[in-house]
Amino acid sequence: MTRTVLITTAVFLGVCIGATGTQASPRPANVLRADIAEWSIVPSEGVVDAGNVRIVARNLGAQAHQLTVVRTSVFAQDLPLRGDHALARPVGSSVLVAPGRVVSFVVHLRRGSYLLVDNLPWHYWKGTQAAFAVR
Repeated sequence: MTRTVLITTAVFLGVCIGATGTQASPRPANVLRADIAEWSIVPSEGVVDAGNVRIVARNLGAQAHQLTVVRTSVFAQDLPLRGDHALARPVGSSVLVAPGRVVSFVVHLRRGSYLLVDNLPWHYWKGTQAAFAVR
C-alpha cells in the first residue's frame, strides 16, 4: 500500500512541478489492490479509470478468500441474499486465494458503481465487501 501512496504523491508532485515548466510523470497503471481478511476487504483506491483494470488480491487472513467484482447501484451490504451468499452477477472473479497468497486478474470495467465481494459461504454475510467506482 505504501508503494501506491508514493506513486500517487509522485504524480501529484509531477503535476505541480509541470506548472513551472518540468514535464509531469506518466500516470500509473490502472491497478486496484485489495487486502482481504476476516471479515473485510480494503481496496487501495476508491476510484479507478474505465477500461482494463488489474485487480490484485492479497489475503492477509487465516482463511481462504475469493474476490469477486460486481457492478451494482446498491450499497455494499444491501445485495439480496440466498442463504449465506449474495445474489449478484459477477463481472470478474479471482481464483481461491490461500492465506498469505497474492493473485491477480484483469477485468474490463465500464463507468459506474462496483463492489468487491467475497462470496464464499458466510463471508459476504459477515461483511467481507467494499465499494469502489469507475470513472
